[in-house]
Amino acid sequence: MSGRFLSYVVAALLLSITFIQGRAQAGRSPKLFVIWDARGKFGYMDSSGKVVIKPRFDQAYPFTEGVAAVRIGNKAGFIDPSGQPVAPFRFNTASPFSDGLAEVSVIEGSGRNRNFPCGYIDHSFQFVIKPQTKFDCDGSFQEGFAVVSTYDDEYHESLRTYINKHGEFAVAGRLSVAKPFSEGLALVNDFTKSSMVNHEGQTVIDLRPKNRADTFSDRYEPDGSFSEGLARVGIIVSGSSGYSRFAYMNLKGEMVFKLPEQVRAEGDFHEGRASVLQMKTERVQVEIGNGERIEMGVDVSGYGYVDAQGKIVIAPRFSKAGDFSEGLAAVRTGKLQPIDRRDLAGSAAESYFDRDDGHWVCIDRSGAVVIKKCGEPLSYNELVEKFPYFGKLFGKGFVDGLFFQKTRVGRRTLYGYQDRTGKYVWVQPHGKGVIPPRW
Repeated sequence: MSGRFLSYVVAALLLSITFIQGRAQAGRSPKLFVIWDARGKFGYMDSSGKVVIKPRFDQAYPFTEGVAAVRIGNKAGFIDPSGQPVAPFRFNTASPFSDGLAEVSVIEGSGRNRNFPCGYIDHSFQFVIKPQTKFDCDGSFQEGFAVVSTYDDEYHESLRTYINKHGEFAVAGRLSVAKPFSEGLALVNDFTKSSMVNHEGQTVIDLRPKNRADTFSDRYEPDGSFSEGLARVGIIVSGSSGYSRFAYMNLKGEMVFKLPEQVRAEGDFHEGRASVLQMKTERVQVEIGNGERIEMGVDVSGYGYVDAQGKIVIAPRFSKAGDFSEGLAAVRTGKLQPIDRRDLAGSAAESYFDRDDGHWVCIDRSGAVVIKKCGEPLSYNELVEKFPYFGKLFGKGFVDGLFFQKTRVGRRTLYGYQDRTGKYVWVQPHGKGVIPPRW
């Protein structure tokens, strides 16, 4: 009898585990990737390049938290991994889910009285923060808060602040700078000082000089985001302009390490590596006419990587470098480039740097080349203007096994997805009759 009872218990437990696992699988964001066809319509493929959701949308964002924001005509909404709407398309704009909420806007009024108030919905696709005009939504929720803009009558301009998930102003008041939270802290400036604050708005790191009475103390300026417990910091020495040195700071505001002189912090830490730029003078042979060659000194910059202790683990030998993701980073070989090309305008050295046989490769954390021909990461302007809300590493490195990048097809530069073997599983449609998408 006890044996039969034990069998029932085991069976029940196995059934419960299977049910929980099924729910967990259903809740995961599928590995689908945004693509478009020759008509400029957006759809989705899987990691092998197989079309899973046929292109039919006028705009589409990546899947996050199990759904994707898309638009057809002038109506936006959300679809599931099969491409089916999960709720009626009733929004003017819709953005991907983050931290359980998604930013949307609606249309109110008509003609000159028409406006587009924004709000936030949850996974029931109902408003938890109703559309309103007391602030403008500036981004998605991170760690329970979103940055918004609100017009200030005293300053006669839009200032920034935070809202919580109830739509209430939180953390801090009127700010000239308000960065999204990362690892529990956010960079703010309240017109009197810069500081890193926690979720309660308490100052955790005061960025004023350590001895506030000493106006000759150095000033430390982080870029605003922590990654793997560290943030980039520029050091301004009193009486000088620009950053004199660079460092990385921990969550307590302590300088973990300063970079050597002539080495500048470029990237955040990802997978124990951060990109840095080293400035140095390089002797180059240039032709000045009649076949005569002379040697010139040119200030150039090389990219490499440091570890979390500040040790240079990949020598600054690349002309460009990106962040690590999924064990790989895109870097460019070839001649190290001048710090400022404008300084060479009209000089004999200008043509020397125009003749560059470098190309993009992908390296591992030791600096070894893994993919001999990688595409070029997207520029900041491309990410902001064409692919907002696509994620921090999208267009910069591998995400879910694929790298969205720029590649050359003949004389044309096109977007495509490359896998970890170096194979392109999708390249955007090109040729006659192709209609570019409307970003």
